[in-house]
Amino acid sequence: MKLPLAVLLLAASLPANTPDPGLAARGELHYSACAACHDPGGTTALGPDLRGVFGRRAATAPGFRYSGALRRSGIVWDQATLDRFIADPQTAVPGNTMPYPGLPDSDQRRELLAYLKTLQ
Repeated sequence: MKLPLAVLLLAASLPANTPDPGLAARGELHYSACAACHDPGGTTALGPDLRGVFGRRAATAPGFRYSGALRRSGIVWDQATLDRFIADPQTAVPGNTMPYPGLPDSDQRRELLAYLKTLQ
């Protein structure tokens, strides 16, 4: 897949601690499906702010009303828990209210998670 110049420029500008800037740049393309509800600028929209999501306990970002299922889940977001949730939110946390069908492609999830790591 040939990446657009804007994506390549983004990859070049990512923090040095990003494991693979190419992954994160491709992940930003996948994030467009998330951005309708999760504003990457940090403004809480329909969904909570995803900046700093890694290491955060589920349902604790301020300014958002979470489902009871997610509040009771006890999840701490890391690579594995986010991967499962993004793959199929309703299977990962039955009863959550996120209207997202999931991202079944494991490579695309890996790329998306690399991008989310840049939103710290």
